[in-house]
Amino acid sequence: MTELVSAEGKTSEKHSRKGPRGEVKIFATWCKGCNICVVFCPTHVLAMHPSGNHPVVVEPENCTACHFCDTHCPDLALVVRKIE
Repeated sequence: MTELVSAEGKTSEKHSRKGPRGEVKIFATWCKGCNICVVFCPTHVLAMHPSGNHPVVVEPENCTACHFCDTHCPDLALVVRKIE
């Protein structure tokens, strides 16, 4: 859900995000920690785990199922599926 704020700074009712939604599954043991998926994600769904060994999903509600992350992953360490 997103919160709309007017130019005057007043908050209006909350609205759910429109458009496609996705879910990211990460296979951490397959990942070499190259960070490519994090860099290519246009909606900042992913971030690197503090260990630096693999990504984690930090903003799951932002996923649009664009597949930029799993398409660019050289290790096939993540999969995106479209959800309704």
